[in-house]
Amino acid sequence: MNELNIEVGARITELRKQRGYTREKLSELADVSVQFLADIEKGRKSMTVATLKRIAAALLVPTDHIVNGTTDTNDNDGIISILNTLSDKNKKQAEKILTVFAEAVNSD
Repeated sequence: MNELNIEVGARITELRKQRGYTREKLSELADVSVQFLADIEKGRKSMTVATLKRIAAALLVPTDHIVNGTTDTNDNDGIISILNTLSDKNKKQAEKILTVFAEAVNSD
């Protein structure tokens, strides 16, 4: 097994448990099979960048945190990770939703 795969898998497992997700829940959120997620977590398999982005978005962390274990994160990294998984059309819709939300909470 590749040492980096083991480290990445351990970080994903830790984050998944911190969020209170089962493997089934995270696999659903990241659109991967439960078995593939288990293989990733145990360091037996690596993943594509697209899969990494989906897992990071589901865990609300930047991809860099999963790959390198960085902890220096920006408060917006979770939102940015989610937005990066969206199509351009859906990003525009998300921006509109966030704008309405921000206006609503800031008007209090």
